[in-house]
Amino acid sequence: MNHQYIKKLSISLIFILALSCNTKTDNAIGKKAPISVDVAEVQQHDIKEYLTFNGITQFQQKENIRSNVTGYVSWMKYKIGDPIQTGRTFATVRTKEQDALKEAVKIDSTLSKFVKPQSIQSNATGVITVLNVTTNDYLAEGDILATVVQPKSLVVQVNVPYEYEDYVSIGSSCEIVLQNEKSISTKITGTLPTIDPVAQSQIFLIALPNEDLPENLNVQVRMIYREDAKAMAVPKAAVQTNELLTEYWVLKLTKDSMALKHSVTLKLKNDSLVQIESKGLQLGDKVVTKGGYQMQDSTIVSIQKR
Repeated sequence: MNHQYIKKLSISLIFILALSCNTKTDNAIGKKAPISVDVAEVQQHDIKEYLTFNGITQFQQKENIRSNVTGYVSWMKYKIGDPIQTGRTFATVRTKEQDALKEAVKIDSTLSKFVKPQSIQSNATGVITVLNVTTNDYLAEGDILATVVQPKSLVVQVNVPYEYEDYVSIGSSCEIVLQNEKSISTKITGTLPTIDPVAQSQIFLIALPNEDLPENLNVQVRMIYREDAKAMAVPKAAVQTNELLTEYWVLKLTKDSMALKHSVTLKLKNDSLVQIESKGLQLGDKVVTKGGYQMQDSTIVSIQKR
């Protein structure tokens, strides 16, 4: 009798404990912990969108020094980067005929005037950027010996697809971005009146008379395409979309505890911000920027403390 009573009592206690555990589990499931998120405020920004084109540096004033005689270079002191002026002797050349007269001069000194090396003079003022000869080299008449450029004639040639002709013209402001991240603010100064028949692009010119840049340097040229100085904007990370990219939304915080889904229309954007339009948002509202991926509407959240 006592054994049966104890057995029944044990079963009852086990049943009560089981019910107690299930109740605690249900309560734990019913009260999910808030999801930790990062947030940012909806703010007003000046947002610009740019058109970016490829460009290359070129010297517009460029002349070649050519040989006017056939023979061997007897003297040439210049090197690449040296300045030279119009009319200055670039090199002297001795011909085969002059070499043949050397023995004759020993007999008749009056022939010495015919063995004097012939001068090749520069036909341009500027800086030598290409040098093709050195002392004792053989030259043929017409050979290009050097190239002289005028540094002040440096320009950037920009290829602009004709479809953007309404956005690019002489006087348009632009920014030249170099490979070392340096940028130069300037304006379009000229154009070439031809169109590339294949690429259907037109060459615009940007004069850079005061810049010390090498020729044939590849650069990027940026121009403002669209701008809104009073754009309501959020960080790009705040905007979510569906798989088809047909709907966009942000998660707005209410009372810093619940994230509500608000549909938005995207407008201008830059590297970090995007302009939005939404009836349910205003400046100063907080939106989720991290931790909200695939979050359901009306989710309880907590803001991460920094």
